[in-house]
This record gives sequence, structure tokens and C-alpha cells, in this order.
Amino acid sequence: MKKELKGFLKIFKFTFRQQVRKKGFLISIVLVFLLCLLGPSLAMTGVAYFEKDSEPENQQAVQEQIDLQEYEEAAAALKKILVVNSTGEKAFSGSAMGDFDFEEVTAESLQFIDCGEDFNRAREEAKGTDDTLILLAEKQGTSYTLHLLIPEQSKLPELAADAVSPMMISYGDMVTAQINSAAGVEEDGGNPFGIDMAEDSEDDPMAGSKAILGFLIPYLNIMVLYFFVLIYGQGVAQSVIAEKNSKLMEFFLVSVKPTAMILGKMTAVCFSGALQLSVWILSLVGGFALGCAGVRMVDPDTDMMLVQLLGSFGSMTQGMFSIGGIVLTLLMVLAGMLLYCSLAGIGGAVAGKPEDLSSTNVVFTLILIASFFGCLASGGLNGLSSGSAWLDWIPFTSIMVTPSRILLGSVSLLKGLGCMLVVLATTLLLTVAGGRLYKTMVLYRGDLPGPKKLLEMLRD
Repeated sequence: MKKELKGFLKIFKFTFRQQVRKKGFLISIVLVFLLCLLGPSLAMTGVAYFEKDSEPENQQAVQEQIDLQEYEEAAAALKKILVVNSTGEKAFSGSAMGDFDFEEVTAESLQFIDCGEDFNRAREEAKGTDDTLILLAEKQGTSYTLHLLIPEQSKLPELAADAVSPMMISYGDMVTAQINSAAGVEEDGGNPFGIDMAEDSEDDPMAGSKAILGFLIPYLNIMVLYFFVLIYGQGVAQSVIAEKNSKLMEFFLVSVKPTAMILGKMTAVCFSGALQLSVWILSLVGGFALGCAGVRMVDPDTDMMLVQLLGSFGSMTQGMFSIGGIVLTLLMVLAGMLLYCSLAGIGGAVAGKPEDLSSTNVVFTLILIASFFGCLASGGLNGLSSGSAWLDWIPFTSIMVTPSRILLGSVSLLKGLGCMLVVLATTLLLTVAGGRLYKTMVLYRGDLPGPKKLLEMLRD
């Protein structure tokens, strides 16, 4: 194998320099860079600027009045609070709260129902109701926390919990102070009491957003791979066939092994394309970052949906996008590009002239499309699912489903590394096969050989 790769670095350097020095390469990389960097930033800032100018002067006052009305309506919808007390302190029970005279509400307008320590009972009783909250009192060390929970399948708005949270805070502070005083504990200025509001659901609150990412990222990966292969796969084939037209093939075969020549050309074209793609992606990320900064500069109190979505990206992707996962995903995508470009290299090795490439390159296009439909039919295009695990080990489907699974955390880094090694091994085997076919086709004359004839050539 060492002899087969003789001259690889020379071919790689020469081809890479040729690729990056092309006028079209430099122009495209600069133009798309500026478009991706300035487009989102200028568009987002412009929208924020014109929206702010079109706002009526009294819009803030009108919005505050609307918010107050919604707040009052939400508070009026609340009738009952089911209290689950696991602190051991009687003051946090439903009966104690029901007997307490809250200034904000009366006993007739809001009922506190004692459920003891049975959270499941309170949960089942409140499930599906539109006028009930669950209040869970917990003790952690010397601190007390009250959790206001909106029941499952309830249409009660979160504003209802906001309406009662001030009185719960006041009550909790008062009771905590009494407990500490009775126990002889001196307060240090801190607040040992806390309150938390959430929905009573076993589901991840970001499950919907994560599901969208799980659907979107695999298709983005396939889209990038598809256009990369269509554009740069053709470049690999044309680069491999170049010496045949210039009558330099025999000279190359004397000084450089065919496998090294095809591998050098293939990796050089792929790396130049990956460099171009990386610059565009980074400029797009920078464009959205500049756009968010511009929007906040124009309107610090902006409620633009795109800005809020990008701001909550960290919480949406909790447990995803680890550093190791990102690095391995990028390497896996690059390995996939090399895999399909190795098929294009075989097409260039078999073709006798550029006109033949339209026939020989059909192979990698058909394999790409067949792999996509195979993943689609088996339900593998869900980045959050580890189902159809066999797709991860077939090289041509692995590079479509495994990168997104690694990125979203549904496949371990160790398995992802194993899948990448399988893809690289397959790429090397196809490159060796392309080198042998290239050498065999030196003396071949006639029509393009079919698959059966090519297999015979490889065996011989």
C-alpha cells in the first residue's frame, strides 16, 4: 500500500494550488462570503428600524393596558390550588394556607385544598382542569421552595401562576422567618425561600424545538452533500481525466502510482471545496450575529422572533452540539464527500474523453439518490432517533444519517468514530480500484466497458 501511495503529496499540493488559484474559485468565495455576512445583518437591522419607526407613540401604553387586562382575566380564571406538602411543616399545608388571610384574594375566590404528600393524587385530580394549579412545597436542607405547576392538558395560562406568585412569596418569606425564629436560627441576609413556576409535564419543555432540529439537520446535511457531490464530483472526474487529453498519462504512470494520483486529485478538490463551504458557513453565522447586534442597537426591547429564537438556541440544544460531537460530525461529513468523490474518480478513470463523463458519472449520482431513498423508506432521517441502526454501518447511507445523529447526541462518539472509519476504509478501497482501472484503461480502445467488463479488468 505504501508503494501505491507514492507521489500522493506532490499530486495533492499541485492540484490544490490549481483549484484555489482559479479566478472563479476566488470570485465565488468572496461574493458568497459578502452575501452571507451582509445579507442577514442588513435585512434584520432594516426590518427592526422600519418597524420601530412605524410604531405609534402610545403603543407601549396600549400594550401595558392589554397586558394588565390579560393578567386580570388569567387571575379570575383561577379557582383552586391543590397543595402537596412534603416539608413536614404544617404551615405549608393546604389547611394552613386556606385559613390565612391573604390581602390579594379572599377565601371565597380562591380555595386551597390539602392533598397531604400525595403528589400523584393532586396530579390526577387537576389533570385537564382549566381553573386549578398544583402547589408543591419542598424542603432541601434548610431551604424551602414552592413549585407552582400548571396541570397536564390544562388551558390555564401561565399568567394565572404569575398572579398568585407574589402572595406565595410573601407567605413563604413570613413562614420561613417564623420557622427560623422558633429554631433559633439567625438570618444572614439571604433568602432561604424560593418559588418556581413550571408546567406539570413529564415531557421536555423544549421537546418541540428539538424535534424540529431532529428533522431539519439531517435534510440540511443531505442537501449540502448532494450539491457538493454534484459540483465537486464532476471536478474530480475532470481532474482525473485531464492527463488523458494532454497525452501525459504515460509520463504520470512512470513517476506516480495511479492510486496516488487519483487520491491526490480527489482529496485536493474535496479540501478546496470544503474550505470554500466552511468560509460560507462561518460568514453566515457571523451575518446572523451581526444582525442580532444591529437589531438590539436599533431597538433594545425588540421582540423579533428570529432574535428570540437565536437567543434561546442554547436552551433548545441542551445535551446536543458537544465539542467532540461537532468535530466528529465535520470529519464524518468530510469523509462522506471523499467517499462519493472516490466514485467520481472511478468515473474519470474509466472515461476516455470528457464526453464520456456524462455516462460514467451516472454511477455516483444513482448511488447518492438510491441511498437517500433507502434512508427515507427505512425511517432513518430523524436525527433524534437511533432506529434503523444498520444505516450507520453502510457507508453510503451512513454519511447521510450518522452526522446528524452524532451532532444531536443520539449516537455515541465511539460508534460515530467506528462508522467514520468504515467510510474511510471504503473510500480507500474505491480509490485503489479507481487506480487499477486507470492503469488498465491506458491500453484500452473501444466503447466504454460495462460493469461486468470492469470487474473482469479489476480481477485481471
